[in-house]
Formats: sequence, structure tokens, C-alpha cells
Amino acid sequence: MVEISEKEIEEKLEKLPTEFIVLIVSAADVYSIAQEVALRVLIKKKGMYGTYVTFNRPYNTLKTSIAAQGVDPEKLFFIDLITESAGGKAERSSGERCFFVSSPKNLTELSILLEQAMLRLPREKRFLFIDSISTMLIYNDADTVLRFLHSLTGKMRLLGITGIIFLLEKESDEKFLAQVAQFCDRVITI
Repeated sequence: MVEISEKEIEEKLEKLPTEFIVLIVSAADVYSIAQEVALRVLIKKKGMYGTYVTFNRPYNTLKTSIAAQGVDPEKLFFIDLITESAGGKAERSSGERCFFVSSPKNLTELSILLEQAMLRLPREKRFLFIDSISTMLIYNDADTVLRFLHSLTGKMRLLGITGIIFLLEKESDEKFLAQVAQFCDRVITI
């Protein structure tokens, strides 16, 4: 089943034009695979550069994992919202391609850093990858997350930035899902 899902994800993402925003609603058992496939399609097949917002995995772990998948982490800029809040050491050096946010609750800081990260990428063929709304909801109420996503997707459209937003299937109610879906061009459920 995972192989079918992987191919299906790849086909669906390959068909989408550039400058789209897609909400990927994923079952927990294929969540990681869906993320891997999405990155491969965007970076390797479409030749894009992106900003990866991680609420779930620390930057160093994520960077190693992405490289192990055969995806060049140098084509990504990361925004890490978990390392500092989990008590990890946010090692900042001039060569690192990561901003660290003090807390997953700090969506204002995230918004500011997103703009800075996008400026570090080529102006063409850019994407924003959010992992995940489900984790955002652990730290922020649904209305705050909706306001943030509405503002963010509006900015993305103005700047011509492609968006991939992940949401765990069982972690949201129908009303919330419908509200997020209206900000996106397409919803892919896997």
C-alpha cells in the first residue's frame, strides 16, 4: 500500500503547476513517506528551492534525513521551531541554512523569519513546506492558526511562492479542515 501511495503522491504533485498551494492531508502511517516524495518532486523533478518549516524534527536530524533520501539540503532553508523549545542547543553559524524560533507558539517570529528565509532563495521556482499544521495546533488555538495561514497564503500568492502544507488526517475536525482548504488551490488526501 505504501508503494501505491508513494506513486500516487508523486503523480498528483507532478501534475500541479508552479505557484500553487496544496494541503496534503495524510494518514499517520504514510506521513513521512508523503513528505519525502513531496520534497523529491519539488527539488529533483521541478528544480525548485524551498523553505522548510519544521515543528516536528530538529534541524540537524531533518537535514541528515533529507540528505539520506538523495535530496540536496543546500536547496533548502530551514526554520526550526522545535530545537529550542525541546531544550536543544540551536547552533548558529554563518554557513548554516537555518533560523531557530524560540517557541512553536511564536507565530509572529515565524512570520518575520519566513520573509527573511524567502529572500535567501532564488526569486524563481520557490516553495514553502510546512510540517505541520497538526503540530501548530498543539501550541496554538485553531483561530490563531487559521489567521496565520490566511495571512501566509496571501503573501505566498503575492510573491509567487508554491506551498505544501501538511496536516495529519485524524488530527483535525471537518470545520477546521474546510477553513484551511479554502486558502489552498488543491487538497490531496492520502
